[in-house]
Amino acid sequence: CPKRLAAASVRNIIQHLVDILELEGRGRTYDEYCGVGNPAASVQIKAYLKCVQEEQAKAHILPKQAKPFFLTKLESISKYICRELRRSDLKSKERFVLTRDQALFKLQFFAGDRASDIAITLLQEVKYLRKKDGFALNHTFGKTLRGNGKTNTFVLKCCPNEIICPVRGLEIYFEEAKRLGIDMSSGYLFRMVTESGRVINDPMSYSSIYERLKSYLITLGIYEGETPHSLRAGCAVHMCFSNAAHNVNDLMNHVGWATESSAKYYSRYETLLDASHTATRLAQSSERGKEIENMFKENANFDDLTSIGDL
Repeated sequence: CPKRLAAASVRNIIQHLVDILELEGRGRTYDEYCGVGNPAASVQIKAYLKCVQEEQAKAHILPKQAKPFFLTKLESISKYICRELRRSDLKSKERFVLTRDQALFKLQFFAGDRASDIAITLLQEVKYLRKKDGFALNHTFGKTLRGNGKTNTFVLKCCPNEIICPVRGLEIYFEEAKRLGIDMSSGYLFRMVTESGRVINDPMSYSSIYERLKSYLITLGIYEGETPHSLRAGCAVHMCFSNAAHNVNDLMNHVGWATESSAKYYSRYETLLDASHTATRLAQSSERGKEIENMFKENANFDDLTSIGDL
């Protein structure tokens, strides 16, 4: 049993085990007396999860969330890469890596997708929109996509600010790949580069994406502990506070979350946005104190009402 994971992570692991065993024909319940069914759904496992949740709650452990990565840092990285691309002594390998990195970071931020899912995106999953003003991406496999007809489809549109535009970023990447004679008709969208400078049709790993992101932030002196997951969190927060998403369903549909709890967790939808609105309304209502007290006494104070038995 995991001993150093957050209770929510333990719950997710248990849920994954339940799903795996269900696919093996074990169902979703467990018979304690006969010892048959899905052991990951047993009473003992549920009791263990409850103990973990209570233990961490008593220890006042708060879930650690990824530090949001905002557009200001994406713009800083993009401007830095633009400057580097203008260097006359830049090798072909370095130029390819720079154009790849800027496209990947821009795509992940505006998609709000997992870095691991972006890394395994196939070229045949990326389509131009009819007006050539954006791309449509259709993921069929990823961390939470394991068949059963599930897909994650989202659209990227051109931004007024070309420096951070994900559409222009991908176009620059494709142009550089074409210049180097790399076949981009199929295979992985973002390719690895060997030490010798050869571009191979292997996907980038999460660790390689993390190291690239971290190196840019450190070079620019703006690293604050961000990870690739920070771009996903930053997208959710940006959508929420910019009103790009009018409700939780908009967040879920764009990013691909299956539950409202995940969308609200990453976007801080309730803890920041709703709470801020509620606090503002509460502060503004302070001048109506006497009016609200009278309303309570007249409509909601049942203690002062006469019982039918006292008539």
